Amino acid sequence: MPRSEAQNEVIRAATREKLQAAAITMFTRKGFAATSVGDIAGAAGVSVGLMYRHYRTKEDLFGDLVEQAATGLERAAALFRTEQPAAELILAFATEFLDDLAAGGATLEFYLLLQQAVLKGPDDPRIAVLLDRHEALHGETVRLIERGQRDGTFRDGPAAALADLFYATLGGLAQLRLIRGDRFSGPSPELLTTFLIKEPS
Repeated sequence: MPRSEAQNEVIRAATREKLQAAAITMFTRKGFAATSVGDIAGAAGVSVGLMYRHYRTKEDLFGDLVEQAATGLERAAALFRTEQPAAELILAFATEFLDDLAAGGATLEFYLLLQQAVLKGPDDPRIAVLLDRHEALHGETVRLIERGQRDGTFRDGPAAALADLFYATLGGLAQLRLIRGDRFSGPSPELLTTFLIKEPS
């Protein structure tokens, strides 16, 4: 019995996901310029011909990854603009980050992709959008920290510097997860945010 269109779409989506994961791995190991289409197809376990059915070039694949990452950054920024308590928002963000990092999921892939995007440079307009979205998220984080400081739940200090420390810590944890693999033992969300959230009095 021939497959339905819905079944075919599931297969296509699974192949795209394999290609995207393989591309991030190869870009990280070899760099974007040194990675070939054959490298990506081989790492994904598919033929080069099948890859070309999904992406005409490695640039198209990289662009797709960048656009997905930019969308994720916008979702995070929108979350920080909600009226939930600042401490709850930052803890929820940290919890999702750490859970996904421990599983080796999209969070780790995002940080690896962001690193490659910075190395590739902002000439590609899609990368420029990604970097702009990252800056926008940083700005929303600064405003969230300022709100937490006003309501007395966050520690005092320059909000921009605290936001830098927060994201530097996340980036460092992502790098350590990559280096240590399954031996990685990350902090709890509470420990990760202890420099930011005051202890209950």
